Amino acid sequence: MSRLREIAYRVDPVLWVREVLGVEPTAWQTEFLRAPQGSSILALTARQVGKTTTAAWAMAHTALHVPNSLSVVACPAQRQSAEAVRRVKGNLVTANAKLKSDNVYGLELENGSRVLALPGSDDSVRGLTVDGWIIADEAARLTNDLIAAVRPMRARQPKARLAMLSTAWSRTDPFWTAWDSDDAFWIRLKATADIDATHFAEGFLEQERRALGEDDFKREYLGIPAGSHASPFTWELYERATQTHKPQVSPGRAFMPAEAPPVPLTNPFRNLKTAGAVR
Repeated sequence: MSRLREIAYRVDPVLWVREVLGVEPTAWQTEFLRAPQGSSILALTARQVGKTTTAAWAMAHTALHVPNSLSVVACPAQRQSAEAVRRVKGNLVTANAKLKSDNVYGLELENGSRVLALPGSDDSVRGLTVDGWIIADEAARLTNDLIAAVRPMRARQPKARLAMLSTAWSRTDPFWTAWDSDDAFWIRLKATADIDATHFAEGFLEQERRALGEDDFKREYLGIPAGSHASPFTWELYERATQTHKPQVSPGRAFMPAEAPPVPLTNPFRNLKTAGAVR
């Protein structure tokens, strides 16, 4: 490989993915990979559009081209994080990178770079300093405590990127709270089926709509959280309950409960015996 080509791959991860891994990134994946250093990214996606794959590309590129860097990935369960690390390894093997160590929950390259799979709780993740990527995958299912634990990992590394990727879940989870906020520091990317359905076979989405029902389909493929996961009542029920309906009949006694006849009460102080009382 020529020196200029190597520099081009280091500068442009999209070019590296395209020419080394042999994959053409989509528009949202391109924007994700080219996010400036120090960025905070939110990616709202449908199922099976490649969000974990995209995160793995980003971490593999940084591990290969930034020696001694550290990237971490957090998922609701550590086995999911381990799957993301496995994808990073696959990309590095394709790129002929030299691995120094490799296990289920992490890998290290000969250039000193590491990628770690974090557990799904905040108890044992504090104290790490990350200068590569902090990936929160399926972020809507992560706890607020875990999100609070991973954010400070880049406090001393201003070039580190934080990315939260997720399908929709509820209107109160940590991902949607950030997505729905007016915080301008977030780069918001959307890859839902109503924007790009080319990932899905013809007729698949309609089958899923019928099988899942409207609320679950919107959540899994359109990025619309279901209100029933934030409350026992859906947003549709709330809207119906808060609408004002004018009665067709004027209000009157017909709308009041039937009046029960009065029941006489016995006066307990009447006819008291006063024998022996002092007059």
